[in-house]
Formats: sequence, structure tokens, C-alpha cells
Amino acid sequence: MKTRTTHAIAAVFSTAAILVSTASQASATDATQVKAELNDPAATPAAYMSYLRNSHEEGAAEALQGFQRLTSTEQQKFIDYLHDPEVLTSFLDKTKGQGSGISAYSRSGSSTSSLHNGDVIIKQERTVSGISAAARKPLPRGNHEAKYTTHLKLLGVKVIKLSLWVNFHSNGRDITKANYADAGKKNLSGAISISKGTPKKSLSKWGWCQGGHCSRGHNVDASVVWEGSIVYKGSTFQMDKKQWMRANVYGRVINYSLKNV
Repeated sequence: MKTRTTHAIAAVFSTAAILVSTASQASATDATQVKAELNDPAATPAAYMSYLRNSHEEGAAEALQGFQRLTSTEQQKFIDYLHDPEVLTSFLDKTKGQGSGISAYSRSGSSTSSLHNGDVIIKQERTVSGISAAARKPLPRGNHEAKYTTHLKLLGVKVIKLSLWVNFHSNGRDITKANYADAGKKNLSGAISISKGTPKKSLSKWGWCQGGHCSRGHNVDASVVWEGSIVYKGSTFQMDKKQWMRANVYGRVINYSLKNV
């Protein structure tokens, strides 16, 4: 009888030890998961949704709704894209050397490119405030603003927007002053860090001659450096890019690019 009792007690203690060990392992796993999500708000679909719910960034609510509409498979693919350096590199490189092929009289326009069978969409937009896109004359006397924006969408959800703009003065014939330049970003990736450098502005000269007639004037330029980084499989990838644009007195963004610094 004593032996049976001893064995029963031993079994109870053994079971308790297993339960304690299992609980400790589960607790350690939970702690690791929590730590991972604190270091990476987009570590999992659930973590990313929590990040968007608590984000004060403009567009977070719309991004959350869009992400929730995705299937579980698509949500995981979305998370994988966020952590893929090639996607970030492509986003920052797809706009390199742009500016050719712009309509002669277009004061606004956009262009898009896609990756991964359309899962990744990169869009560039160019606008001049308060001016008809069909106008063919120089900008009227006064201050005007030109803007160049690049967007990144993953599976239909807007994730990153980088904008650069410049305010300038026209005397009705030429750009006479670059008033100021500025830049802004919307970053709802959670996994990608992007910081803004100091925006710069300047006037650049142009000249064109045909036969005995020559025309000269000034364009307005603006630029900003974006410092981007992403942690992938324990390694940090750093990508610094310069966003640049040039507008003329006709209100057209005639050149724009995002290039390596």
C-alpha cells in the first residue's frame, strides 16, 4: 500500500513538473513573440493590424481596412513584401531617370509600374497647384507650387508616400525666385524606417537658340535626401536616396528622379 502511495505521489510531482516546464516554455515563447513585435510592428499580420490601430499617421485607418479585407494568405504575403529589401530597393529605384516622354503641355500627370504580378504598385504624380493642366502659356505673375510624389502600394494597400514640393515666383515670363522647398512622407509600413534630410531649392539657367533667335530663363529645382533602412533576417539594409525635381515657367515638372546619394 505504501509503495502504491509513493508511486502516486511521484506521478503527481512528475506531472506537475511537466506542466511547469511546458508553461515556462510557452511563457518564454510568448515573451519572445512580444519582444519581436515590439522591435518589428509588422512581424506578423496580427502585430501589423495592432500597429495600424494605434498609429496616428494619416491614412492608417484606411490601410487597416484594406489589410483586413485581404485573405490570410495575402496578409502573410503582404508581411513578407514589407520585409523584402528588394521591394524597398525597387520602390526607390523605379523612379530613377524619369522625366522623358512628358507631354509638351502637361502640367500634371502620373505614371505607374508594377512588380510581382501586380502585387506591388509604384506610382509617380506631378502637379502644379491652381493651374489648368491644358494651359500653354507661362505661369501668371505670382507664387506657384510644383509637387512630385511617389507612392508604394502592396496588394492594393497604400503603404508609403514620399512628396517633394517647391514654391517659386513667376513674373509672367520667367521664374525669378525659388521661395522655399519642403518634403513630407507617409510611412505605414511598420517594418521600414524612413527619415527626411533638409530640403533644398535653387534656380537653374536654361537657354535655347534657333537661327538668330535665342531664349533664356530659369527653372526651379528642389531636392531632399531620404534615409531608409529595413531589418531582414537579422541584417540591416541601408538605402539613402535623393529625390529631385525641376519645374519650368510653364508650370511643368520637366524632370524628376529618385537616385542613390
